[in-house]
Amino acid sequence: MKYSNKLELIETIKNNANLFIKEYSDIKESSINIVDEEVGYTPFQMLSFCIGWMDLVLAWENEEQKGIQKTPLATEWKWNDLEWLYKSFYDRYNSYSLSELVDNFNKKVNDVIKLIDNLSDDELFKEGKRNWAKTNGKEFSVCRLVHLNTVSNFKNFRSKIRKWKKNNI
Repeated sequence: MKYSNKLELIETIKNNANLFIKEYSDIKESSINIVDEEVGYTPFQMLSFCIGWMDLVLAWENEEQKGIQKTPLATEWKWNDLEWLYKSFYDRYNSYSLSELVDNFNKKVNDVIKLIDNLSDDELFKEGKRNWAKTNGKEFSVCRLVHLNTVSNFKNFRSKIRKWKKNNI
């Protein structure tokens, strides 16, 4: 997960986002809430999860720029127990159609890319440059957290959505 520059990070996000979202092109609206026990997620949940984490990254940066985010990232969160957070993503996007979810996903990807473009190399690649990139006494780079909340999610859920499709389409 070592990136040599912004362009490499942006291209990796774009490529993985496109591969992930392309998997939704042959899923029917009526199927997005079908649970596959082997996968553990519905297509709706996977897409909502990815959108939700991008929303958080964008909100954290927005709050920090406004001077609202003055404390380290989610210090009260138990990182191994975030079901309440995922449920909040599902609740937030529950009324969205599949096409609205796909549009929202693509918009959030573009917004994350704009965020990256607006950061200096220091802000992006050096640890501890944002309060929201600090948690439990550790400092991370914005690049690392962006990667974890975009590329890692897209790769992880692409394999899951492919398995879901194999079992359900």
